[in-house]
Amino acid sequence: MKTKIIFLFYILLLLTGCELVTNPSVDKTLSTVLGKKSSLSNQVFEGYKYYLPRGMKLGSKSDYNMTLKDGKGNTYYLYIDVISYYHKEDILFEQNKEAYYSSSLEYQNKKGYLEITQIGENGYYFIEEMFNYAKLEAYVKKEDLEDAIAMMSTILNSVQYNHKVLATLVGNNILHYQEETFTILKPKGDEVTDYENYLQYDQYIDKDNELPEEDQIEIKEE
Repeated sequence: MKTKIIFLFYILLLLTGCELVTNPSVDKTLSTVLGKKSSLSNQVFEGYKYYLPRGMKLGSKSDYNMTLKDGKGNTYYLYIDVISYYHKEDILFEQNKEAYYSSSLEYQNKKGYLEITQIGENGYYFIEEMFNYAKLEAYVKKEDLEDAIAMMSTILNSVQYNHKVLATLVGNNILHYQEETFTILKPKGDEVTDYENYLQYDQYIDKDNELPEEDQIEIKEE
């Protein structure tokens, strides 16, 4: 009887067009990727490094903001918040029950959140994933959601910080950092209604300033 009730509940959700704040396939992807320690890195910069999966390309970079692109042409905005990492700031996440998906993340003693917001009725979704003081944002079609989340989780799980380097940078206050402009410690999906305002890092990146090849350290996959 209990099984029948649960089945009818899901049928009702499908018929009414309602969405659940949690999603079994997304949950599985998160636990699979974020639950396993990653030591991979092929992008090394001052104070941090991370792994860019095969099929993704680093576009432009400005300080700790950068754009990435996948093989489908989707653009991702990555921000590494070394200030919050250095000071071990608390995550300010509260589950948004109106979102398509909204959940805190906690794996390997690292915290974050994933929130997905449906944008209008055009079939696009805005993804905000933050983990270990780094955040990725993307604007993708529904059919690309799972692949996007898998790639975003892979990148965020691979972020590693060089505490000694950051101690020097932060201590000498030589970072080009505008703390008042935004924070990655909480999602903002329900605060804006216009797509142009979703991708918060876009305005901080000089798209005409492509990253020089010598600024990247490529490590071949085995």
